[in-house]
Amino acid sequence: MYTLEQRYVMNLSDHYTLMYSYTAEALMNAYGLEGERAVREALRRYGKDRGKHSRARHLAVSAKINMKNLFSLYFDLPPDPRFRREAQALSPTERVSHTLVCPMAEIWKENGHQKIGRIYCEEFHPACYEAYAFGHTRVNLAKTLTQDGDNYCSFNVALHPADLPADIRKACFAQYDPDYTEPILSEKSLDGRDGFRQLTIKLFHYLVECATEFRADGAREVIQSGLAAFARVIAWQLQDTADTYRIELNDELIFASMPISLERMHRGGEWDGYDVHEAVKIWRYGFEKKLLAELES
Repeated sequence: MYTLEQRYVMNLSDHYTLMYSYTAEALMNAYGLEGERAVREALRRYGKDRGKHSRARHLAVSAKINMKNLFSLYFDLPPDPRFRREAQALSPTERVSHTLVCPMAEIWKENGHQKIGRIYCEEFHPACYEAYAFGHTRVNLAKTLTQDGDNYCSFNVALHPADLPADIRKACFAQYDPDYTEPILSEKSLDGRDGFRQLTIKLFHYLVECATEFRADGAREVIQSGLAAFARVIAWQLQDTADTYRIELNDELIFASMPISLERMHRGGEWDGYDVHEAVKIWRYGFEKKLLAELES
């Protein structure tokens, strides 16, 4: 059995995963191919945002922008204990690995969102990895657990020095920077809520932005319908956590399990730059108020 702290990390991860899939499902059911186009574009914008953010964080600590650091120097998420990977190669120029167990893929399958999950894999990963390395990363995702018949995800992500201009090559590889000294980075524990909060807000922002751009009429109401379904699932998740660990379903449990706090717990600045088209208002009325009603029923 997982510890309560591990369960909290799992809840945070599942919250992020389910927010995406229920919002995407609502848009695709309402708008068909146009809704899918909006979801795909949102994932690409979100991937670019996350890749650039990771690059900035690495540059801030004087780390080189390469594949080894991209996949080992994490600043935004704690490890999910359910995740299983078979690493085959990790160096500054490439990362080759097989993902054997992906909690996101399992949740998508359990909730009938496998196609929606496959869209996430197809769009997010290339956009993120390419943006991180100044647009020069080569991404081959040959197999995914969201594809029928595939029993693992096959990642081959490469950054070749020969493909890079001299200034970018210097920013990416120590051998092209004679004055470079590897930074000594201290280990620090990651706050799962902070990491998942940032990513959940960003992904939701881009879903709202693209849905409104692609289909201005009624997009807000459609997204809120997806959030209402999402709220019902999260209410069950919170109650299941309380029952499993024989603890009270109180504010402490809710706070630890949810990346974006309920309205009464909001901190200033969480949504700065990500409140386009009233994303905060849509979140509060479409999800938070629905969840409170579910928990009180």
